[in-house]
Amino acid sequence: MEKQVPLTTATVSAAAPPVAGTAKTQKKFIGYIHNFRGVAIIYVVGAHILLNWPAGSVAHRVLDLIFQNSTILFLFIAGYLFQHLSAKFEYGDYLKKKFQNVICPYLLLSLPVIVYRVVTQDINGFTLEDHPDFGSWPAWEQAGYYLLHGAHLQQLWFIPMIALYYLIAPVLLYIDRKPVLYYVLIPLIVLSLVVQRSTLSDTLTMAVHFLSVYVFGMFMSRYKEQYLAFARKYAALVTLLPLAVLALNYFADQRFYDPLDYTHKMLFCCFYIYWLWRLEKYMPRFIDVLAVLSFGIYFVHYFFVLFLRGAYQKVFHEQIPGNMLYWTVCLVIVMLLSVWTLQLARRVLGGKSKYLVGC
Repeated sequence: MEKQVPLTTATVSAAAPPVAGTAKTQKKFIGYIHNFRGVAIIYVVGAHILLNWPAGSVAHRVLDLIFQNSTILFLFIAGYLFQHLSAKFEYGDYLKKKFQNVICPYLLLSLPVIVYRVVTQDINGFTLEDHPDFGSWPAWEQAGYYLLHGAHLQQLWFIPMIALYYLIAPVLLYIDRKPVLYYVLIPLIVLSLVVQRSTLSDTLTMAVHFLSVYVFGMFMSRYKEQYLAFARKYAALVTLLPLAVLALNYFADQRFYDPLDYTHKMLFCCFYIYWLWRLEKYMPRFIDVLAVLSFGIYFVHYFFVLFLRGAYQKVFHEQIPGNMLYWTVCLVIVMLLSVWTLQLARRVLGGKSKYLVGC
């Protein structure tokens, strides 16, 4: 979720992997990571499509296994790009850019939603689960809770969490400058398996759980050349292992769902790095469009999810039925509405659009 490197710079060739860690490499546009952003945002939107699935639906379970917890893909890319662009890191400038491109659109898009939540007392379920007395809190306290935890809209919990990573950027950079410290990944991965995903608005717990993902992205960026050489030699392993763990997660007992889900999503990061590198020249144009607008799509897509759900219920007096056809149609519609909205915002606001929609 980092700022996109200009498309005019050199692209890392699939035939010639870059030499990791050099200043020259740090400035290059990496096509497969750019395309990975486009793939990751499809995962995110796909996970948020709200349909009324029948009890025991196999299709719903499979889609959940594939698309839920796609935060891992997004955070992996964020860590990868943080390391890739860190050659001339300056903390003050870094925080300034993050405020402009991430925090500012978060604040502006949050304001009307928080006002609506507080005025109407339309409190979402996961907030009430954690705080049954939330409705009795003073308005200012409710607003502050929403803002500091991103609890006012499904996808916005992510922003307060990743803001914590922005604040500890010098510590993360210190790890990268002394690569032996990447051994910290081992206890961090164990920690992620022990401290599992919590209520979305539990910012600190989620930050602890996902820290291994961000550092893993940094690690894979530093050793990009070595990984691509390994993946080329062991392509079958890189390809089949995540698919095998995904299948295992389908059949495993529910108590193993979270650790297996974490594991196969981490493995799919390696899967996509390799295959998007190998197939870079075959990527369709729409993946590039989604990649360029990915952060903006993250911000605005859920508004269209809610709009689509409400409009269907208004017209047909029932929730959207859950099946593969409706899921696919809804995914395409939400994607198109998000892309058109962002393109219009960029056309009208020019460079200032990043302050409102993040791109």
